[in-house]
Amino acid sequence: MDALEVMFGKRSIADKIAQSKGPVGVETIQIKNADTVKDELSKRYIAFDTETTGFSAYNDRIIELGAVLFENGKAVKSYGTLVNAGKRIPASATRVNHITNEMLIKAPTEEEVYPEFVEFLDDAIKGNTIICAHNASFDMRFLSATFERLGIGAKIRFVDTLAICKKCVTCTDNHKQPTMAEYFNISQQDAHRAESDALVCGSIMKELLKLM
Repeated sequence: MDALEVMFGKRSIADKIAQSKGPVGVETIQIKNADTVKDELSKRYIAFDTETTGFSAYNDRIIELGAVLFENGKAVKSYGTLVNAGKRIPASATRVNHITNEMLIKAPTEEEVYPEFVEFLDDAIKGNTIICAHNASFDMRFLSATFERLGIGAKIRFVDTLAICKKCVTCTDNHKQPTMAEYFNISQQDAHRAESDALVCGSIMKELLKLM
């Protein structure tokens, strides 16, 4: 049995994190008309991204988290980490995000990561700061499933920058995040890595606010 088999075969996943800063249960609320919260977003939001082992929020796992707090249009604080979620990464996922099983051997576990992430989210865990993500339903499904599995309570309000781009930008062939980054002249150092993608998403949100 090799080191990876030991890691993924023996390491258990926590059923619950003992204490939560948020409410009981998990509720995610998409704000479909972002115009109604433009003033709120102009002051503060958290851009968020995940990398995962696959497409199923319940069978797959988040293996990297990235989040960036924006205040008054500026990135002021960020959080990013790999996550050893006790599940092997298929080659198909590695081809996209370039995260390997070997990279996760020394990565922090879910039990270590999520208390830190909840602390970073601060009042967003109670719905007081809006979260944005590109194709947000994907990331929110994974975050909600993880929070539920670990016993973390949350009420999260979010907007989808993909949906807003489709409404505000009508001159591009598609509205994928790299396309929108190019359209808004936003550079990206490390595509398909969570913290870098979160920063780009937040920067796109900043530009979208000018068009709303």
